[in-house]
Amino acid sequence: MYNRASADPEGNPWSEKKKWVWWDAEAKKWVGYDVPDYIGAKPPADKAKPGAPGMDALPGTAPFIMRPDGLGWLFVPGGLVDGPLPTHYEPVESPVANSLYKQQTSPVYKHWKSAGNDLAKMGDPKFPHVLTTYRLTEHYLAGGMSRWLPWLAELQPELFVEISPELAQEKNIKNLDWCKITSPRGHIRAKALVTRRMRPFTIDGKVIHQVGMPWHWGYEGCPRETSSTS
Repeated sequence: MYNRASADPEGNPWSEKKKWVWWDAEAKKWVGYDVPDYIGAKPPADKAKPGAPGMDALPGTAPFIMRPDGLGWLFVPGGLVDGPLPTHYEPVESPVANSLYKQQTSPVYKHWKSAGNDLAKMGDPKFPHVLTTYRLTEHYLAGGMSRWLPWLAELQPELFVEISPELAQEKNIKNLDWCKITSPRGHIRAKALVTRRMRPFTIDGKVIHQVGMPWHWGYEGCPRETSSTS
């Protein structure tokens, strides 16, 4: 994400293997195998200017340009109410109990209770699967672009759902069959993509299936997303 991090504080590659961008003292600019995400002419010796806007507030040794101090954080210095270190919480509609902590879900999650926005209870047998949503490389970033650009939508023209061969056998679903994904908030149809990318988990002695589904399509194509399956 931050290719300036491939070089040490002096601007030299950490190693030949990790060489990506580096400071060329003779040319007085960042060069390398990628377009530097850093200010091209900002030298490693550049000092931070407190109170200055943008990159001027960061020293030349700080690669994490989207942080106020330009540094990578193990934990956030402020604003986190459930930390200070990352902790595993199960999703609100998880089919399993949290195996690591007594706290099942994040204590600060918000649920807008309104008509049609119901949630499944933890372990609800009607919704036994984990649904993972993701973006598609072919659609470039997100639906905000692809749903308005036909030449991108043509690369991935319709919604699909990835399921493991084991789940496909259990549900008698063949590759490219239509299937229905259901949550307490509604349902959606998608083509089945039977693939080894999705593999069953064994959690607390129970087989849990994971389902993968992209979320790029807008109202002119398939509905955009759902959040749990049955």
